[in-house]
Amino acid sequence: MFNFLRSYFSNDLAIDLGTANTLIYVRGQGIVLNEPSVVAIRTEGGPSAKKTIQAVGMSAKQMLGRTPGNITAIRPMKDGVIADFTVTEQMLKQFIKKVHDSRMFSPSPRIIICVPCGSTQVERRAIRESALGAGASQVYLIEEPMAAAIGAGMPVSDATGSMVVDIGGGTTEVGVISLGGMVYA
Repeated sequence: MFNFLRSYFSNDLAIDLGTANTLIYVRGQGIVLNEPSVVAIRTEGGPSAKKTIQAVGMSAKQMLGRTPGNITAIRPMKDGVIADFTVTEQMLKQFIKKVHDSRMFSPSPRIIICVPCGSTQVERRAIRESALGAGASQVYLIEEPMAAAIGAGMPVSDATGSMVVDIGGGTTEVGVISLGGMVYA
């Protein structure tokens, strides 16, 4: 019951979880977040030290090269897929909290996330699980060229071929789309 209420008061989000930048789109508002996919982590103690998130996004990127030895800025995404699951989950949680305006409930939105065409089922499951761990009520995956075509207003459901080139910070993908599906990627 409580989860239903949390999802009722949440917005639907579309997330482009990129190697260089993360973008979040809210229906009716457009792109509401465009920040670097960077996380600053503070390490306390020795080799088995506790790690805490110090900053995410733009504030973490501004720390690059200006931090003491116990704080490191990392990119949790590599080549369009998750390189560090826990850090990616925390980054998503912070970004969702940043774009969500509800003060009464913690957000539990439905999320659609872009995935590279060549990603494996294990990589796709990691992306889905990180979004669920970040508080999503439901997670849907869409291939990046299809999302780019829809965002550009291309006729994806028509019986004509549309070629899309998606140039990202870590991957570049080319796809041909027709009749609502990927013909070639």
